[in-house]
Amino acid sequence: MDTDLKVGFVGAGAMARALIAGVIRTGLYEPRQIAVNNRHDLEKLHGLQQEFGIRAAAGKADLHGAEVLVLAVKPKDMAQALEELVPHLRDGQLLVTVAAGIRTSFIEKRCGRPLAVVRAMPNLPSAVQAAATALAPGRYCQPQHLAVAEQLFRAVGETVTVAEDQLDAVTGLSGSGPAYVYYMIEGLEQAGATLGLEPEVARKLAVQTVFGAAKLLLQSGESPESLRQRVSSPGGTTVAALESLSSRGWNQALQQAVLRATQRARELGMA
Repeated sequence: MDTDLKVGFVGAGAMARALIAGVIRTGLYEPRQIAVNNRHDLEKLHGLQQEFGIRAAAGKADLHGAEVLVLAVKPKDMAQALEELVPHLRDGQLLVTVAAGIRTSFIEKRCGRPLAVVRAMPNLPSAVQAAATALAPGRYCQPQHLAVAEQLFRAVGETVTVAEDQLDAVTGLSGSGPAYVYYMIEGLEQAGATLGLEPEVARKLAVQTVFGAAKLLLQSGESPESLRQRVSSPGGTTVAALESLSSRGWNQALQQAVLRATQRARELGMA
């Protein structure tokens, strides 16, 4: 067994790349301790090998020695990936899945042995090590397995642990959440352009405003409500703007968006 191999990736897509970059950047794993197998796109696999110096695994048998296996395949490809992987699994391995909608029970049933499975729901900012990731332990997962998964995803951002039944809500809130923020920024840009600002100026102001507001919220320890009130002088511009948003159902619309995304996640789930 290859004792140097610590983590193996099944799939070489954007999430695999983000995690590889994060764990190498933080020193959690060395490139020689990482192997990646990608069934379809060999060019992408070799690109990761050249960029990070990791190993390109010719087949899933080459991942046998890994302590952690990250299943970074699309949901529609999970069943086939597991079928190919199961003959090469061994006792004690931890399986981490980032495939949306695939429950831990789906994976556990196909493993043929009681392996620990952790389901992770990261989001798009993992690409810049600023992800919000929720982790849900499976039936055979012990505290030490969850700790390993937490280490892995802290390399690309912040983590929380939830019950698996809450992951659909996580999908609706933070999984789809970056799109809500981008949609808001689009609206701010368009408003700025309507008022005569150059597009690049409107974008720079909108993006920095969102970034700065989030950073202050994180670092100050204050609640969103408290910070909102600090900006909202009675009779001032911000109050006028918030009254306009409120009259158009801003909060209700946003809550309904999260609820609809959550509902859709449940519809797409696989047990």
